Amino acid sequence: MQIPTETAGQVEAETLTLKQREEVCLREQLLVAPASTTLEEMRRFCAEQVRSAPEEQEQRPVFATASEAPQEQAPDEPRVSFAAQAIREAANNPFTLASHKTNYLLPLVYNPSPNKAGLEDVDIEGQPVDLDRVEVQFQLSVQVPIWRGFLGQASFMSVAYTNRSFWQAYNSDDSSPFRETNHEPELIMTWLNDWSLFGFQNVANQLAFNHQSNGRSEPLSRSWNRIYANFLFEREQYFFSFKPWYRIPEDREDDDNPDIEDYLGHFELTGGYRTDGHSFSMLLRNNLQSDNHGAVELRWSFPMGSRVRGYVKYFNGYGESLIDYDESVQTLGIGFELAQGF
Repeated sequence: MQIPTETAGQVEAETLTLKQREEVCLREQLLVAPASTTLEEMRRFCAEQVRSAPEEQEQRPVFATASEAPQEQAPDEPRVSFAAQAIREAANNPFTLASHKTNYLLPLVYNPSPNKAGLEDVDIEGQPVDLDRVEVQFQLSVQVPIWRGFLGQASFMSVAYTNRSFWQAYNSDDSSPFRETNHEPELIMTWLNDWSLFGFQNVANQLAFNHQSNGRSEPLSRSWNRIYANFLFEREQYFFSFKPWYRIPEDREDDDNPDIEDYLGHFELTGGYRTDGHSFSMLLRNNLQSDNHGAVELRWSFPMGSRVRGYVKYFNGYGESLIDYDESVQTLGIGFELAQGF
């Protein structure tokens, strides 16, 4: 016996409503459930909660600021934000190091015109260093939560550190020097969220104090301090973030790089897409001035086995490293993604 068209539509509408309620419940449980609670346990809890009172109106989570617009097609099961899960793991494991930015190792990075700025005053056996076009690049980035719930149960505070190094590993003639190493400690405040913009869910917002330097003495010293905000959005497999910043002023005579904003600008815009284990993303920077400077970075990570992921990164523009922030560089690297960031 066939269900009449009108009745079938009502059943479909009710099913969509239940799945939407389960998704809202799951997002809330990512915040309030104990750290030992698994995602599967949260799914079962939310399914029971929603189906035990299907006639109730959708309950907004404790951190919601606006209701989410209904999607055209509901997934087979409620979708949980990738970023929200990663943030929850970091917030609920205070005795472990969580990933902050993407951790990677690129054994092969090709730069057709390597900049000698970082080694311009270094001599090997009385001769200036002759840089190789192929080097090793790696980034290690971790964070440690220090205070959960400092401004409501949707919030936590953490300290983070990122090390990014450029190593002339194959340059044995010049003793394989590190061309540049950048250090980036941060104090970050994070809030999970649940309002939507053009169908994208604002899953989290951050406010942070950021210091970045290369730890070298004059004339090779480079450093700056910033306060930045970071707004993270997701919609199904798509994601993007907008990260504007304000540079904390320094005395002119003490400033190693007074024009750094002319090259790195005042913001970063990142967007991408995840599907079937692959992740494609792009980072953009621009100074929005008539003397236009900026940068674009393209990234692709992909599965290579049960425990290993491949990683390809292309960079073109200014600011890949602090030592050559005012020099346009172009690099292509291939290697391994050690841990995803968010």
